[in-house]
Amino acid sequence: MLRLCVVFIYLLYGVKTDPQETCPAFTALGFGNALIGTELKVKLLLYTRQNPTCAKELHSEASKYLDVTKKTTFIIHGYRFTGSAPIWIPDLVHLLLSVEDMNVIVVDWNQGATTLNYSSASRKCKRVAEILKKLIDEMLIDGASLDSMHMIGVSLGAHISGFVGQMFDGTLGRITGLDPAGPLYRGTAPSERLDPTDAQFVDVIHSDTNGLGYGEALGHIDFYPNGGTDQPGCPLTIFSGLQYFKCDHQRSVFLFLSSLTQSCNITTYPCNSYRNFRNGKCTSCEPFWPMPCPILGYYAHEWKSYLTQQSHPVTSMFFDTADKEPFCIYHYLVDIITWNKDTRRGTFSIMLADEDGRKAESIANPEAATFQQYKQITLLIGFDQDLEKVERISLTFSTGSVIGPKFKLRILQMRFRSLTKPERALRFPADLEELRDLAEALRDYERQHRGAALALFCGAYLYKQSFAIPGSSLLNVLAGALFGPWMGLVLCSVLTSVGATLCYLLSAAFGKQLIVHFFPEKVALLQGKVEENRSCLFFFLLFLRLFPMTPNWFLNLSAPILNIPISQFFLSVLIGLTPYNFICVQTGAILSQITSLDAIFSWDTLLKLLAMAVAALIPGTLIKRYSKKHLKLDGDKQAQTLNGRKSL
Repeated sequence: MLRLCVVFIYLLYGVKTDPQETCPAFTALGFGNALIGTELKVKLLLYTRQNPTCAKELHSEASKYLDVTKKTTFIIHGYRFTGSAPIWIPDLVHLLLSVEDMNVIVVDWNQGATTLNYSSASRKCKRVAEILKKLIDEMLIDGASLDSMHMIGVSLGAHISGFVGQMFDGTLGRITGLDPAGPLYRGTAPSERLDPTDAQFVDVIHSDTNGLGYGEALGHIDFYPNGGTDQPGCPLTIFSGLQYFKCDHQRSVFLFLSSLTQSCNITTYPCNSYRNFRNGKCTSCEPFWPMPCPILGYYAHEWKSYLTQQSHPVTSMFFDTADKEPFCIYHYLVDIITWNKDTRRGTFSIMLADEDGRKAESIANPEAATFQQYKQITLLIGFDQDLEKVERISLTFSTGSVIGPKFKLRILQMRFRSLTKPERALRFPADLEELRDLAEALRDYERQHRGAALALFCGAYLYKQSFAIPGSSLLNVLAGALFGPWMGLVLCSVLTSVGATLCYLLSAAFGKQLIVHFFPEKVALLQGKVEENRSCLFFFLLFLRLFPMTPNWFLNLSAPILNIPISQFFLSVLIGLTPYNFICVQTGAILSQITSLDAIFSWDTLLKLLAMAVAALIPGTLIKRYSKKHLKLDGDKQAQTLNGRKSL
């Protein structure tokens, strides 16, 4: 009985309601057809979101099923050695329809592409292009636009796309070439192959340049995964059979498919050679500013406006991939300084681990490098995972010698910089090295957006001052490096005063009881001193800023409790902290000009530092003389009670 129920349900839902309806399929041929050869016959199979799995066959004239107001994407396969249908076509159709409501037309020229005689298939490419031109002409009559047409050509299909583009004088919207065929096309004229002039935007992925693919650039942008040869996971010897010939060639298709899923975006980098890319010499995205480096695949058209306006229209992009989907590798630049007395040469691999115990192993390791004492070397490393919070780093060094002695690589300093996610959340620098990195990043940004860089700096400074967070001295140094000595001084003096005043107002509104509760003795002592010097309050406040009896952050918070007028408070901060700000800002300006350790001890630098010290001591000396005559200051005991760590 159960079996009868299952059969009934299958008949009810599994059988088409219209027995007359059939779905045209891609032409399936066999190796026997390849032996005898096939005559050209082109089928045009239309898929839309209304019929995503059951094609509608088009003819040379535009069909009633075709909505010409929508974008139209053509999929054109290449040479078919065995006559079988390309396994990737259903996935490509499905993914294209999932990302955009469009017409997808599969150009089935399997009858013609299936033959043992590759040159015979190649000669038929222009005839296929003529058939497609007739269809597009009919679509244009019905109101279609060439701007909204995209051709995705694989192998010979890439050149067919180029021929169609030539027939429309390069006005097609886009052509994507997936490892365009190399045999019989290398060294030919642009009119005999795909070329950047064949469409408004031409992007190409080269994955088998030393085999079935084309090595030279053919588009506005040309992507070379793993240098364009020997794709990870593909067989390296002929003993693997047919996969040895087609794996590298087909990898371009699967990389394009992966870009449609967007499980991860593969970032690519402009370079003149894969070797230079692997050596870490081509990791800058500055040519594409304000956009990042281009990503591989379907969304490469987002860089169209930049790429098509260049005087040199061809841009070669390099990157590494993993051996399986989604193919992403997460790149880091690794800066290493070693302290071995003797020079070491070798390779290494790196293992990262996060606080949860997850591990990421380097799978794209650099070539053998030479490590000299105290000399920094920068290498490009690729990992199979992207760990957010790295807790441990382990490095394995190898000289490549099996029988020779083992050597240790003594690392003095190692730093990782992510290429995949260069944009980090803004955090305040903890040391001078991080300060220099932040200054360099902000300088690059400031050149393009000075106003935005200024706003970013001011926001960070006011945030720290308003909430009494330590570390403003480093921001003062940064201001000197970023904005110069005099503009930096004015900026820091004003921001210090405004930020301290905001802290004053926040304390007056929300913090009085908390401050008295947690610091009763300090508040009482400071209040007594303020009352004793009420007649000369402004000069007393200047004295506290120049010779702090109490940390500046505590004075900012307690000022409302001490009934210090806000106007006097503001001016005392502005004037009293100017010498301190002057020293920090000038230091930053000097350090930004230093390119080596020797320059720090040059006479020029030492004289500048001496002049700074003298200039900063003058206001303090004058205030100290005034305080001895007019201010009531006792002793070191109360000063030690009030004093704490200086913080701005």
